[in-house]
Amino acid sequence: MSFDLAVWFETERIPTSDAAGKYERLCAGDLAGAGVVANEAVSAFHQALITQFPELSAAGDDWQQATVSPWTASLDVSPAHVIMPMSWSRSGEIAPEVVALAGTHGLVCFDPQAEVLHLPPALSGTAGLSLRSCAGLKVEDPDLDVIEHAVHGLSAENWFLILEKGRGRYLQVGQGPNAGLTTSGFAVEHRDGSPDRHYRCVLSDKDQVAMVFADFASGRTVRSVDAQWAKVQL
Repeated sequence: MSFDLAVWFETERIPTSDAAGKYERLCAGDLAGAGVVANEAVSAFHQALITQFPELSAAGDDWQQATVSPWTASLDVSPAHVIMPMSWSRSGEIAPEVVALAGTHGLVCFDPQAEVLHLPPALSGTAGLSLRSCAGLKVEDPDLDVIEHAVHGLSAENWFLILEKGRGRYLQVGQGPNAGLTTSGFAVEHRDGSPDRHYRCVLSDKDQVAMVFADFASGRTVRSVDAQWAKVQL
């Protein structure tokens, strides 16, 4: 089983759902249908990538392949895209490097496992949001679809999620016993810049949590959901 990432060039920000459709067409070999175009940045990215992480054919014997190359198969490369199947066990180490390298070259990087599109600085918004969870990569400037998907992906193993907006402003949620709950539910905490503006509530379902996260991401009050918010004494 591999952990895959795909990289290509976009002139403007696109919805994550569009990126997922492009990825499926790229996997099928339909570059025209995917709507990706050749760009020098893709070739530059590919060369930098294989310099840092050699392809299997350049890694030598089996032992060297396992230690030098993180790929589980040959890279799928064209002048318009690169798809990278990497070892799942090394994805925590390699994937952030790939995302950063793509951003350096001004390319988008799609993560089909989490259904997340990582954007280069030129396409990022001004909200300054970042999203972190137990599983998956940190996402800079996530859109609302990505945030909602992450909330609905909460589970006993992937039990917390943090959406940050800089300067001590964040919204976080934890599920179950790991979040200090003796029953089912979701502990939500909102900090608005300072310790004396730190509040907590417990919500019963993911739709409520998703609504609070959408409000925070959009700059609206997070206490619009009908819940008992209590001040947290730190």
